[in-house]
Amino acid sequence: MKQIEISYEELEQDFIKELGKLGSEGLYRRGILATSEGDHVTARRMHFISNGLTLYCYTIRGTRKCKQIMANPNVAVVAGFVQYEGVASVKGHPLDEENADFIKAFKENQPEKYEREKRIFQNPDLDWVVIKVEPKRIALRKLADPASGIEEGIYILNVAKREAYGAIDSGSEHSDPNGAPAYWE
Repeated sequence: MKQIEISYEELEQDFIKELGKLGSEGLYRRGILATSEGDHVTARRMHFISNGLTLYCYTIRGTRKCKQIMANPNVAVVAGFVQYEGVASVKGHPLDEENADFIKAFKENQPEKYEREKRIFQNPDLDWVVIKVEPKRIALRKLADPASGIEEGIYILNVAKREAYGAIDSGSEHSDPNGAPAYWE
């Protein structure tokens, strides 16, 4: 594997487009949210909505995932070929004004699903909350596309450092001496 530098802005736009596939059929219909507290790590399938690089999902207050996020906001999400590391926060009810960005993104990206879920959110017996995940680092496995000049490899957007780079397959069975390229700093 060889590491190449990439334009942050260009890769950011690629990632926004890729995250925009969340909620669609196939690999991106649902993502996996991993949370932890102490030495307990759990993962579960969730319905995600993207707004730029920010991800949202929703759940019932008091669930294990909410308790873990409040104890440790560092989470991971995987959907399709996207690996996402971020910081989560538990927000109020999905229809509250504080979640206007979530509501807008949900309506724009998945209007039919929003209309169905809106009725569920209005059930007074359930205490729904939004989970907002801000990115720290995102990785995406891309296959080679000679027509557009894309080399096969793992492309990484380090949001915290505003850096972008690719770990390009060089045909040598992943021989990087520093370990898996998805974890390069």
